[in-house]
Amino acid sequence: MSLPIREPLPLLARPFALLVLIFSLLLPGPVLAADANQKQFLNAAGLQTGIRAVKRVQNAYSHYRSAGQWNELALLFARDATISDNSSNSRVTGRDNIRNWFMQQAGRQTEGLAEGQLNEHLMLQPIINVSADGSAILGTWHEVALLGHYGIDAGWKGGIYEARYVLEDGVWRIGQLDYYWQYKGAYEDDGHAAPPAWNVPYHFSAAHVGLSLPASALTNPMSAAADMNTAAASIDRMQQETAVTNLQHSLGYYLDRKLWDDVSDLFATDSSMTWADTGVYRTPARIHAGLEALFGPAGLRKGELFDHIMLSTLTEVGTDGQHAVSRTKVLSQLGRNGNYARWELGEMQNTYVKDKGVWKVQDLQYVMRMASDYDAGWDKSALPALTASVQTAPDAPTARRYAPYPAVDLLPLPFANPGTGTSKSAAGMAPADAATLQKRLHAMVAVDAVENLNSSYGYYIDESAWDNMAATFSSTGSKEITGVGVYVGPERIGNILNRRGPRGGRRANFYTIHQLVQPVIHVSEDGSYANARMRLFQSGGNADGSSGSWIGGIYENTANFENGEWKFGRQDLHHLFFVSYRNGWARVGEFAPTATTPTAATTNRREVRGGGMAQGLGGAASPNQFAADYPPDREIRARQYTFPDIPTLAFHYRNPVSGRAPAELLP
Repeated sequence: MSLPIREPLPLLARPFALLVLIFSLLLPGPVLAADANQKQFLNAAGLQTGIRAVKRVQNAYSHYRSAGQWNELALLFARDATISDNSSNSRVTGRDNIRNWFMQQAGRQTEGLAEGQLNEHLMLQPIINVSADGSAILGTWHEVALLGHYGIDAGWKGGIYEARYVLEDGVWRIGQLDYYWQYKGAYEDDGHAAPPAWNVPYHFSAAHVGLSLPASALTNPMSAAADMNTAAASIDRMQQETAVTNLQHSLGYYLDRKLWDDVSDLFATDSSMTWADTGVYRTPARIHAGLEALFGPAGLRKGELFDHIMLSTLTEVGTDGQHAVSRTKVLSQLGRNGNYARWELGEMQNTYVKDKGVWKVQDLQYVMRMASDYDAGWDKSALPALTASVQTAPDAPTARRYAPYPAVDLLPLPFANPGTGTSKSAAGMAPADAATLQKRLHAMVAVDAVENLNSSYGYYIDESAWDNMAATFSSTGSKEITGVGVYVGPERIGNILNRRGPRGGRRANFYTIHQLVQPVIHVSEDGSYANARMRLFQSGGNADGSSGSWIGGIYENTANFENGEWKFGRQDLHHLFFVSYRNGWARVGEFAPTATTPTAATTNRREVRGGGMAQGLGGAASPNQFAADYPPDREIRARQYTFPDIPTLAFHYRNPVSGRAPAELLP
């Protein structure tokens, strides 16, 4: 089955586009050999800078909309931009009208949110490609929204944006933004309702999603680097932003597993940590002690869930190239099986310093926006922020306390609005020789192309588009089939996916939202392969809203640069937990309720077993039905669905500051 995908990028059929136009256009040596070649290199550098710029715009959209900063939000749009929303049959044009529309959607008539209002819009899973003629950048994004008012209502809503970004007054802005809803429902329901079909006109092509800069776009693009000095500075800035973002996301992964040695290793000697209202801990040793005091000893206990999902990350490197700030939205799934479960929403804003060429955390600040009991939801539950430890007192009190939900007391963004074009630009390195610049640009293009590749995997699962998914694997690529094994090569991968089903696309009575987020991407020195650590944040269930589930895990995937574009190499997934929406992660296994129907004595409707979808993709065949007929090429590396047991997770990288090796280091 193939998705109903538009094909606005026919030039992507030229598989060697990126390799030819970046690696072969420039001759080795300190001077570019031909004006035409130099021009195309400048064009490529400008467009790759544009890809990063539109990611920044869309992530800023998440921060401004969630905070009710309607004026700032409107500035992200072009003057004659259009926005449409099929969930409300809305279509508006013009920056002022768009601003007013956002206010209406939130039930507001003035700047900001109402007291007790939650309007969280999380952006994730981008696929960003340059249009065929280089005049625009096209994007696909998931959105997860947590909505409601304390004491009144709470709900979820999710959907897909198809976006077109345009260059206006030298700044990349949103020219068109079309929203297609996928699911929505009240928090207290057992799941969420979804339409029979989503009918999203995805802009990307399955065969070439790993090629973000098409050949024809480099001929006469709207955006190009002005000269070689500008190109070198832009490439260096992207490298530094990538390193800092990787560090920010890595901190999150170490935090999830309570790897306090690895967390504290990331901090500079004169660093500090302020976690909510717990006070300030200074120096790595004291930060280590503070983490233990606040969250317990290193390592997770059986049945503990401590996941911090990092989304909508914005990173800016200072003009000196030695300092940076990174801001991340954090949606946390916290709890202990048989004891409690809760949601937490916050902002992590860290400053970084480069110490002898290595980026380190200078200051960590976490502000809790909202915490609620899992059973009650955020309309009925508003938990206080964590306070200072008595046993291991902080070095100083929290300088500025932010009142959590239901108050509206938000940490301001430390960046200029990217829609205004006033963001700081980091100082670049001196122009390198042509070969070095080629290599650096190739690596930066690769980071975004590999994220595209991983994001596409989630969209294809959601649509049950198995032939499209198989087309994203390299000739030696391998894919895991949960409960069965690993299959190698696009043909065998396509065969097993179609055997497993469901065939013919997504079933109308079921849906899944398979989101890969929080990337840590490293490109090999020779530019031939890349590693990507991604978090699985999955939901879904019956389309009538009668049941739903949460699934979490870690991907450690690789990508190969094959025939001029990026394709999947190894897919390695460790499914960690699979729980029903109704019961959450505090009622798993021996702690699952035994009642089958509500009774008068039932004090909480969630004290009823079930409410989750069967493992799989909704209508998928049982592994036992086809494993014998189509055996895998090898076994899956990791044991799946281990919760409440706590497995040791593999990493493809060492600690980025100390070089500490993980318990299991993947190639």
